[in-house]
Amino acid sequence: MAAFTVDTKLFQELGELLVAKEATALVELIKNAYDADAEQVTVHGTYLRDAANGQIVVKDNGLGMTAEEFEGGFLRIAGRSKITSDRKSPVFGRRYTGEKGVGRLAAHKLARKVEIYSLKAGHAERGAAELPPTTKIIRASIDWDAIEALETLDQIAKSNAVQLNRRIPKPDRVLESGTTLTMSPLRRGWTQRMIDAFLKEAVTLAPTQVLWDRLPDGVVSEPLLFKQVPVRDQLSSDPGFRISFTGELAVPEVLAPDVAESASWIAEMEFERVTGLLRVAISPTALAKRTFPSSEGFRFDKKLAPGSGPSFRARILQRSGTTWDPAVQGIRVFMEGFRVPPYGDSTDDWLGVDRSYKSRAHRTLTSLSNLDIDDLPDGIENEELVLQGNSAYMGAVFLHRSSSPELDMLVNREGFLPGPGLEFIADWVRVTTDLIVRLGYATRREVKEVKREVRERQRRAAERADVSETPSALRVRENAQAAEKHLNSIRTALQAGDYARAAEAASAAQPHFQDIRALSDEFGSEAVMWRVLASLGTELAAFVHEINALALEAGTIVAELDEALPQLRTGATRSGVQKARKTALALADRIRRNATYLVDATSFKGRRRRSRLPLRERLEAVLPLFQTRLATRRIELLNEIPADQRTPLMFPSELAGIFTNLVSNAVKFAGEGGRIKVVGHVSDGMMKVTMENTGVPVDLPRSKRLFEAFQSTTERPDAVLGQGMGMGLTITRAFVQEYGGTIEFVPPTKGFSSAIQFAIPVR
Repeated sequence: MAAFTVDTKLFQELGELLVAKEATALVELIKNAYDADAEQVTVHGTYLRDAANGQIVVKDNGLGMTAEEFEGGFLRIAGRSKITSDRKSPVFGRRYTGEKGVGRLAAHKLARKVEIYSLKAGHAERGAAELPPTTKIIRASIDWDAIEALETLDQIAKSNAVQLNRRIPKPDRVLESGTTLTMSPLRRGWTQRMIDAFLKEAVTLAPTQVLWDRLPDGVVSEPLLFKQVPVRDQLSSDPGFRISFTGELAVPEVLAPDVAESASWIAEMEFERVTGLLRVAISPTALAKRTFPSSEGFRFDKKLAPGSGPSFRARILQRSGTTWDPAVQGIRVFMEGFRVPPYGDSTDDWLGVDRSYKSRAHRTLTSLSNLDIDDLPDGIENEELVLQGNSAYMGAVFLHRSSSPELDMLVNREGFLPGPGLEFIADWVRVTTDLIVRLGYATRREVKEVKREVRERQRRAAERADVSETPSALRVRENAQAAEKHLNSIRTALQAGDYARAAEAASAAQPHFQDIRALSDEFGSEAVMWRVLASLGTELAAFVHEINALALEAGTIVAELDEALPQLRTGATRSGVQKARKTALALADRIRRNATYLVDATSFKGRRRRSRLPLRERLEAVLPLFQTRLATRRIELLNEIPADQRTPLMFPSELAGIFTNLVSNAVKFAGEGGRIKVVGHVSDGMMKVTMENTGVPVDLPRSKRLFEAFQSTTERPDAVLGQGMGMGLTITRAFVQEYGGTIEFVPPTKGFSSAIQFAIPVR
């Protein structure tokens, strides 16, 4: 009768095939400890560079083994001990990380012999919080060289290659259960490169705490999805699993202090394969908000087809303009809390981020171009130019074996078989990283708030400037004159051959060129916007003439009605004509008031001379423009600015522009029967004006975004006020910043919903 025989060379073949490298072998032994319900596993290495004397010890405090379990499990290649109905560990209910029954071949990969000392725990019910003490003990050893010296596997039983001592007396004292594997001598001495590679891999064997634990309070400005990300599929009573590396395998601390606080953006995502619901939430950190105050997060829920891909959860931390420590950079994949290489390695680009970084072009992000998501932020031209590589991200994608049947591990434990399941995860993780890029770039492209030192320079320039020029014009002129003077000095020194004096003059000129460049950066980016407004302004003269013509025509109608009144015979007719005459007079008066305001605010006279303007009167001067809307909506406007309060030296048109834009917004949002209150005072060397209104409140944490260009505060056009262009607050801020001032939304007083305050320095 014929039968199969198996050559002992099988161990060598399988060991090399299924366990790619020493680091992978140790990971497999650590996973075995996890599957055995251990709370702690320690990996200790000594004399690793010396193969003959080197030793690796893996010790855990798990369930341990009986003699029968050792023979039927550890010694059975491709056994079925982990293929149970629920594939979970006996006590803590952990989802098994191994399934092929070849993990013990890792010991063959590492050393020529392995000694096993195992203390078997007593019986415990599923869901217990701890393991019982030891009840049985075994010792065993495997001599791999002796096995391979034999011809077939069936000869092992009659040799001394595998020894088992099952008759160790029951301990007379309480002992903690667990298994210790002592592997020596090593198959080869570990080079420094091998040790470094292992240490690098050991750092990310389990996810860094910041990638799954509760984020510190105040790190993110907007709520994300999780308090803690579920890393493993386990019972709530599970005490957890810790890994320690000691001896020559001790892992140095990762140089990444305050990692969450040093991130710029944090994203979390989740997909449930049963329901098909995908959720993504992205938030700027406190650091990003300090650097770019108008940074805003984004979140969306998207219903996909159930079973579109494996269930997964992820947390990603991004740093703008810099990178993470090499030990933790990259977005890695974890199955049941254990790293699945190579995803996220420095040489692995499973998301295509590095490839896009190297080939980025002048375009919007392609992964977002056809994305069907409500309220998706619009792309900005050239946003792909600011892409960063994998080193800017530190992230983790968490998978559970029970909810990711599409993913099959390669036999060498180096990744999953290619397929739609892995592509599904990669596509949506890439969408999330690109959304971070888009949100960050949109924030950096906004009209920036002027910094304190710039405000101080503007303030000093406002004090020195002539009444007929702007502070910015003075700064440009003074810097240009100073730079010209130093250039003349350089020319004279070079002609005389005095190179030292020429170098001194060049150094003296540099700050003036820097100031001119700063002015260009601050105001030059708005040049196109101002040209658009100027082109509209050129039409204003004809518009004012047209308004005046309408006023004259209205006056003519009144005169004609006056002539017609004596000829009317019936009282009813005379009453109707008198009513029409009254309406025409009101129309003519309204047209004249608006024409007067437009001329006052936009004529050359309004830009000819700066003076200390009566603040209260200048507010009253713009109110006629809003009189109709105030009356129609029954809005009460209270002008509580002191009668004697005056501004610093300003152009009348600038103050008119400030009040016009602020009153316009207040009227739009005050609501029917609402109220608007304007107060003014001087404190701390600043003239401060606060305008409050009832109605729709402003979200203070996001209010700085309203000062960006084209961020309109209204979506529906108003019959009188029109539809916002999104320029009013941008222009108002430019007026205020011209004099070194600030403008911001502030908490309103009782009875009001929103308040905005501008402050301009006074002498």
